Amino acid sequence: MTLTKKTRIAVEAPNTINNNESHLLQRRHHRRVLFLSLEFNFAPFSGNGVLCRSLVSGLLDDTTNNETPNNDHTHVEIRVICAKPHPSTPNLSSDISVTHKNLEIWPVELQESSSHRWKRLDRHGPWNEFASALCCGSNSINFRGCIEQFEPTDVVAVDWHGMLAWQAVCTAITNTTNLRWRKDRVNVCYYNFRVYSSSSWGDQGNNNSSDGGTSDNNQFYKEMEQLSCRLADGIICLSEHDRCALHKLMLQDKKVEDEIMNPTCSHQEQKKVREITILPPPLRGDVCKLARMMDQQHQEGGGSSSLFNMYLPEKARKALDYAHQQQGTTISQQRLFLTCISRLSPEKSPHIFVNLLQQLGGVDFLRRHCLVPILCGARSVESYAEEVIQSFKNVCSSDDDDSFWPCIVIDHHLGPKELAAIFSHTVLNIHPCLYDAYGMTLVESAAFGVPSVVNCGGKVGAATLLGENEGCVALDLSGMEEEIRTETTDGKNDSNEEIDGSVKKLIEMLAPRIQHTASLLRSCSALAQVAKEARHRALGWDELSCCRGLVEKLNSLTND
Repeated sequence: MTLTKKTRIAVEAPNTINNNESHLLQRRHHRRVLFLSLEFNFAPFSGNGVLCRSLVSGLLDDTTNNETPNNDHTHVEIRVICAKPHPSTPNLSSDISVTHKNLEIWPVELQESSSHRWKRLDRHGPWNEFASALCCGSNSINFRGCIEQFEPTDVVAVDWHGMLAWQAVCTAITNTTNLRWRKDRVNVCYYNFRVYSSSSWGDQGNNNSSDGGTSDNNQFYKEMEQLSCRLADGIICLSEHDRCALHKLMLQDKKVEDEIMNPTCSHQEQKKVREITILPPPLRGDVCKLARMMDQQHQEGGGSSSLFNMYLPEKARKALDYAHQQQGTTISQQRLFLTCISRLSPEKSPHIFVNLLQQLGGVDFLRRHCLVPILCGARSVESYAEEVIQSFKNVCSSDDDDSFWPCIVIDHHLGPKELAAIFSHTVLNIHPCLYDAYGMTLVESAAFGVPSVVNCGGKVGAATLLGENEGCVALDLSGMEEEIRTETTDGKNDSNEEIDGSVKKLIEMLAPRIQHTASLLRSCSALAQVAKEARHRALGWDELSCCRGLVEKLNSLTND
């Protein structure tokens, strides 16, 4: 007989079956969640940390957990295991304080030898040291003892690194003496933030590494993600694109195929393959509160663009002041930033933003239309980041003093107030990533009334929530460079064109590539409508809405 999760319970702990209903009811009323994520609150550098903190915050909110029958209250406790970089790691962002009476954070303190791996979530990150610490106990925390004492009812593991960490926990806890709790009675949810094996990063490989290139990368990620699916009782992802990719991975997994074809295969295993839940990330609470302050400012008759000026990075404030001085009275725009907020890593493709600026005309285009380009993001792959930043400066600056125009680089992870300040002065956000499981900054920019340009075809998860060509501008970014080059060298001289509004020229060039809405985006008033729809949708999906979905998923695993 194949020992699936449920049959293992029957063999190893038969007495628990007789009290199954009581056990399920107790689990619902007292949920203890072990949350495993490489990145959380220590020196965060990406959207992964943002989303993890939002999920934990939502789960701990009392309102979220009143979804049990008869409105009975559910008590939730959470223990987060995450990595903490060594203090010697260069360019660390500040830790973020996350406190709650029912929350404890157990850090895996990375060694100095792993400093160069921090800020990476791919196979070159510190995932192996993270998992090894949980298995071998080579850390200041006795993870095995803490986990056994906590007796988790549920595990939420983020990405394949989180699932490998859970596998390490299972390896360590093999002969537990805790008869009340067994690891095979825990509901394990694989929360996939990105399908690496199907992403552009997985396709491209790491050209600067000696890991064997594209095929080795693809095979590595495929094996890690198939293993994660096998270890999980339930799977959550962020987009339809990723759901299809994970479903395909599972069907290609010979071990899963053998299990499903076995006549004794449990209903749970079949259901796991069929039902991969899509749960879009929420607009995080701190950003949501800041965004709603704009409404209050409007009601009081003030302008929203100056609301967060005190939080603008100094170089951004100086660039904005310079642009306003040069603007004079000929252009009536209030927002001047053309923004790209993207981790400086190859899979995020910030170089596409630079290429777009170059094809539009670089510094001449920016100065003529009074737009200040701003590139924000933590350096993840140092050599790549330096190349992108240098190219950005070359495109947006000139050796001629008479043609000077400011461009801004902020190469660290932005806090919510800095984001609010930048987005309140942004006219258009460019999300250059050809594939992104979600794209947190799309929803965050939308909350402040900023429309975004994204790659089309469902390749960016947040576009599903915002609505392609409804709450964002969806284009084929993979082919945009050549198309724009053709249009800008067709012999036309637009140097005397008058620009009515913030980015009319840019929108006119992009509009022909937008299916069904080309005419809509030919005017800035139409762009404002896109921004309005984006803001409505972003503010409508908050942490409570998302975490109710997570609770529902965990409850469904309990019922199986």
